Amino acid sequence: MSDNFDKLLNNKNESAPKKKPKRNPLRRALVTLVIVLLVAALLVCGAGVWGYKVSVDKHILPNTYVGRVLVGGMTREEASEALRESGFDAHAGESLAVTLPAGAGFWVDYLRSGAVLSREAAVDLAYAPGHGTNVFANLWAAVKSRLAPTTIEMEEMPLDEAYIRSCMDEGIRALNTNLNRPAYAADLENARLTLYKGAGGVELDTEGLYRAIETALRSGEQAIRYETLLREPAMPNFEQIYAEVAVEPANAWYSETFEVMPETVGVSFGVEEAVQLWRNANIGEQVIIPLTMTQPEFTAAQLKELLFRDLLGAQMTYYAGSTAERINNIRLAAAKLDGLILLPGESFSYNEVVGKRTEEAGFQYADAYSDGQVVPELGGGICQVSSTLYSASLYARMKILSRTNHYFKVGYLDYGMDATVSWGGPDYKFRNDRELPVKIAAYLNEDESSLVVELWGTDFDGIKVQLRTVVEPVYDSEYTDVQIGNSVTTYSDMYDLDGNYLDTSRANSGVYYFHDENIEWPKGVDKRLSDAFNSDKPQEQDAYL
Repeated sequence: MSDNFDKLLNNKNESAPKKKPKRNPLRRALVTLVIVLLVAALLVCGAGVWGYKVSVDKHILPNTYVGRVLVGGMTREEASEALRESGFDAHAGESLAVTLPAGAGFWVDYLRSGAVLSREAAVDLAYAPGHGTNVFANLWAAVKSRLAPTTIEMEEMPLDEAYIRSCMDEGIRALNTNLNRPAYAADLENARLTLYKGAGGVELDTEGLYRAIETALRSGEQAIRYETLLREPAMPNFEQIYAEVAVEPANAWYSETFEVMPETVGVSFGVEEAVQLWRNANIGEQVIIPLTMTQPEFTAAQLKELLFRDLLGAQMTYYAGSTAERINNIRLAAAKLDGLILLPGESFSYNEVVGKRTEEAGFQYADAYSDGQVVPELGGGICQVSSTLYSASLYARMKILSRTNHYFKVGYLDYGMDATVSWGGPDYKFRNDRELPVKIAAYLNEDESSLVVELWGTDFDGIKVQLRTVVEPVYDSEYTDVQIGNSVTTYSDMYDLDGNYLDTSRANSGVYYFHDENIEWPKGVDKRLSDAFNSDKPQEQDAYL
């Protein structure tokens, strides 16, 4: 029975319809995802393989240009050769010359500035796409190269601004150096005044300069000049410069220490001309202003030749018969005069030069006139020196400032040629009104018993002097027929080199009285001039007897 049941059961199962299994959506989605991932993995693997192949390929990606040169598909070496043959290196060794004002300037290297590339750099840039470390980026670069060409343009390359500005700094330093000069320089040797337009006052537009350089580099220019300033230079104060430079000519001169001092050459220039020359000059340009040089009448060399060249005047007197004491006094006074130099305009005082006559100074007692009497006086005889000097001064045309004649005529000189002196007055004074110094020479000629006084200087006009004396008798006021002396007037007649008369001037005038023993008073009259000697008659220290 159990067997039948089993059969029945089996038959029943066979005869019953089969049910379809239910589909799982989640499973289907999972399968799809697996498939997609598998495909993606396959694509990634393929792309990676392809990208790897691109990365390791030693050739530049196709459709790659450097400028107009096709280097795609070439190795680095082949690309370098292609660029060389195309003349790519033409600008690699060039520089842009930039000229600034005042002769300053600098160079900008095309290669270092980035305006041009070296072949190596250009090949590096061309080779870089597709040869990086990212294989997928390399693959993408390869795909793009097949879709459109890749061109490396020089104009698009960034410039090295830091390098360019370093070159600019060098040029600006040179500009400042060239313009950092004195306001002017006076070149007396070449008779010119030089200055630079804008010296110390130029400020360059540096940003404008950089833009000009950038444009020039992009355009492939060889040289540019840039002079744009942020402000124009101020015109120099030529009036002030003139005041500082201009000098009047001055002759060489003789110092107080009797040295020949150098001459001064006159310097001047035209202020209006200087202004116009400055205006016409370019910024930083040297402006040359001509100087007018005026030579003085006498240079130091000429003065040395002219000094004391000519004997202007001289006088000799004799002291024969004088005592030894008197000769001593004459010698001392002459020694104090000898070698004395008078500068132009300088005055001479006999008393100041000889000094007070004292025993300490070496003077001795000798005969002299005092209050109309012959008495021993300390320094007796020195009037012979003052008188001899006075006479020489007349011939030398010195300006006589103070002179007094003796009360009696002296034996060593004619009327009108003497000059008495005394300590405290009278004094003999004269001034050198000539253009150059005058030197006194005073010495004794022992063999001839003579005193010689000479005045040496420079005779420019050659005028010669002849002294002429007019003597008229002087009568006593009470006994009008008794001559008591002579009124004397001395004239100076002047002649030129050819002996032609030029002019006459009065040199001096005065009265010389007779000694008492030489006056012929009427019989029975006992009158002596010496008794009537008073202060209104010249008092003298000494005179040669």
